[in-house]
Order: sequence, then structure tokens, then C-alpha cells
Amino acid sequence: MHHRIDARTEQVEPEPEKIYKDRVMREMQEQQERRVKMQPGAIYEEKIVSKWIIVVLLSIAGSMLFLLAYQVLIEPLGSEPAPNWFYLIMFLLFLGIAFTFGRLIIRMTPASIFVGFGPLGHNIAWDNVEDCFLDETSAARYGGAGVRTVRIGGHWRIIYNIVESSRVGLSLREGRFRDIVFSTRHPEDVMTTIKEWAHIREE
Repeated sequence: MHHRIDARTEQVEPEPEKIYKDRVMREMQEQQERRVKMQPGAIYEEKIVSKWIIVVLLSIAGSMLFLLAYQVLIEPLGSEPAPNWFYLIMFLLFLGIAFTFGRLIIRMTPASIFVGFGPLGHNIAWDNVEDCFLDETSAARYGGAGVRTVRIGGHWRIIYNIVESSRVGLSLREGRFRDIVFSTRHPEDVMTTIKEWAHIREE
């Protein structure tokens, strides 16, 4: 007995669906990798490295080190050269700034959310978070990367900005800054977690 296979009955998964499933699997894998890297007690953690900020600041630090070496080993710079300690301090200063402002940290725990560059940032209790939103303000309006403050809608906003990433904002119930905006590579995950822990109702 022969069995005939009708090609018209074969189930062929359309390519767009395959692409969608592959993307979902990659996102799930990325989420799992982020959970493994999180500090104990964190419910969400993200660290964004801005390579171009680090390159620019390290280039300036390298220039200070070169000027110091030139003045020490070859000859003083100019008729009234700056002291050697000046170039050394400037080198260490820009080196420290590069490793501080070159990495943005987003960390959420059951008690609060921290956003900042290294130790410089804001720690906000969940009960102070009134709402969250996807920030679509032009990066030019903020004046570039780093920590920025602007006055929008009659109140002050602080921004922890990395130009090449999306941004999420928090509306606070109280505080000097009523909006805190920060960059993230995973805005959907960030907003979902914030709404869950801050008990923000969907409208």
C-alpha cells in the first residue's frame, strides 16, 4: 500500500513568524543573561557603556599624560609652563570622569529604583513614582550626553543621557526634580517593571 503525501497539506511556517519567534527567543535569552548578572536583591539591572564618551575623555586624559611626559623628559612647555602636578591632576581627573560618566546604571530593587552614572545618581522610592513615560524629546533639547537639567512644563527635569539609546521618564510626586529621564536599551522591559512595582494603572 502506498501513501500519497499531498504537498498542499504540508504545514509550512511562514517566514515572518519564524523571524518573530527568533526575536522573542533572543529577547528572552537577553533577559535571562541580565538576571544572572544582577546584584543580589535586584529585580532589574542594566548597565549601558557609552564607548564614544569613554573614547573622548580618555583621549583628553592621554593628552594630559603626553604633555606631562614631554615636560618632564624633554623641555618645559612655553615660557611660563604649568607645574607638573597640574598635568598629573588633569590626567587623573579625566580618567576618573571617563570611567564614571562612561557607564549608566539602572538598578531596581523591591524598595526603590536607582539611576545614575557610577555613584552619582538618584535613588527613588517606589511610592514617590507617580507615572512613567517614553521620552521622545530631542537629544539636542537636552544638550547632549551626560547629566543634564532643563526646565520643561514649569518644573525641573534631570536627565541621565546616553545619546545612542532610548529614554524613559519618571514623573515624581515630590522632590526638587519632578521628572527624571534616563537612557535604556530595553525601554519596554523597564516600563513594565516600573509600572508593576510603582502600581501604575494602565489607562
